[in-house]
Amino acid sequence: MSIDDRVADKKNGGFFRKALKIGLYGGLAAATGGLSYGLVGISGPLTGAAFSAGSAILNALGKNPDKKSRGLEGLLKDFSVGSLTGIAGVWGYEAAASYFPTPGIERALFGLAVANPIFDATYLASDYVIKNDFNTKGIGKYIQDNFWPVFRDSTLWLGLPVALTINGYGIPATVGGLNLRGYPTIVGADAAFRVVAGLAESKAAGKSPSYNAIPAASYA
Repeated sequence: MSIDDRVADKKNGGFFRKALKIGLYGGLAAATGGLSYGLVGISGPLTGAAFSAGSAILNALGKNPDKKSRGLEGLLKDFSVGSLTGIAGVWGYEAAASYFPTPGIERALFGLAVANPIFDATYLASDYVIKNDFNTKGIGKYIQDNFWPVFRDSTLWLGLPVALTINGYGIPATVGGLNLRGYPTIVGADAAFRVVAGLAESKAAGKSPSYNAIPAASYA
């Protein structure tokens, strides 16, 4: 059977469409990873990798609220979302260090009250746009419905790590004489954020009987 015949075959149509989408989102992942690396260094792509890891954990737990985050295509999308969100994260930390040169409670509070909400909002916006195939219809309601649950839970569970890392504390790691400069902390914290945010969105979508249901976001 020729390639043209395979494409025309209905049984193969879904495969080729899926392969095309994976190729497109692979290109998007490379582009967003490159953009974030150019703007904020390796921390940007590392956040993308961490988001993919966090999404994989949600999938394994059966708690991922977004069916479009499953499989290779979903992991590529999460990498793009994380890479873009990582830009906001690094800029927030740099702003905290600029406004409060001496590490302390003021810098920690700035991280929790200013940098963290911006990080959350950037995550929700980029997550909706990318996973909705760049259709922004309904994004306002999505952010409105999910911002508070994500902000609340990420602050509750990750507030202390944010306060520590924004003050320059992290897990020291040296591999083969190479100082990783706290990057394991970045990956761990951002993967944990993706898990916490996903669980918060699940509750907001009414998937937990212990939570007052908020209408779920509608991905096209």
